[in-house]
Amino acid sequence: MIADKVPLTLAHLTVQEVPPAEAIAIAAETGFQYASIRLHSPRRGEEKLSSRELDEAVQKALLVSRESGVLVSSVEALVLAADTDIDTYRPILGAAAKLGARCVLVVAFDDVHSRILDKFGALSVSATQFGLGLEIEFMVFSAIKDLHDAVQVLAEAGSPNDKVVVDVLHLLRSGGGPKDLLRVPATMISQIQLSDGPRHADPKCLVKEARFNRMFIGEGEFPLDEIMSRCPPGVPLSLEIPAERLRLQGISAQERALRARRSFEILVEHLSSDGA
Repeated sequence: MIADKVPLTLAHLTVQEVPPAEAIAIAAETGFQYASIRLHSPRRGEEKLSSRELDEAVQKALLVSRESGVLVSSVEALVLAADTDIDTYRPILGAAAKLGARCVLVVAFDDVHSRILDKFGALSVSATQFGLGLEIEFMVFSAIKDLHDAVQVLAEAGSPNDKVVVDVLHLLRSGGGPKDLLRVPATMISQIQLSDGPRHADPKCLVKEARFNRMFIGEGEFPLDEIMSRCPPGVPLSLEIPAERLRLQGISAQERALRARRSFEILVEHLSSDGA
């Protein structure tokens, strides 16, 4: 069992209301080695950062990262849609490179598969120019709905620097399970995102659940023991546990991050005692 030896990432959604620099500071204060941060929202209608705002966010995040020792693992989130102009993402790629991120997260909302491949390929070329890889996140409510779809895009795109994010929530909600991790080469997985929840959920609530309403590890019914036993050695682990219900009760982002970290530690202790 190597979960306790793998550096842990605090995912953006866990502390989504705070700016990037503060997210990195919270990660340092609560025992994480990495943080993923959002510099571009994938949600239509949300205001995007101006060039000046982006530069300021990067400089502040860099300062906190250097002072705390917490590194930026990935930057979110670029969208592949029918009207996406890949060239407009170059500032985000440049920002991610300045921050030392290893990759940029990509989600797809386009019904035309060939167009997704074309745009993904073009974005991959741009990312490579900045020394970055891409990581695809599959979601049942997106165009890349499950792990099989994500792996297929990578295979068809033929871009060895790019990988797939395996979010346990999306793995289960898309009909997958722990055994699916054994069907994907470890070299194709950029990170495994952990959270918990009911084994089944109302299909009408999947978007809200994913973005705002997850459970801490141990509070739900996800087969996390099995998933952890099938995690490829060395694949980074991330805690993505948005809990809007707690934020609305006045529980701070730092407190929620600490609770996420502690729930993971309890899982590790349990697995270790079982000899996993």
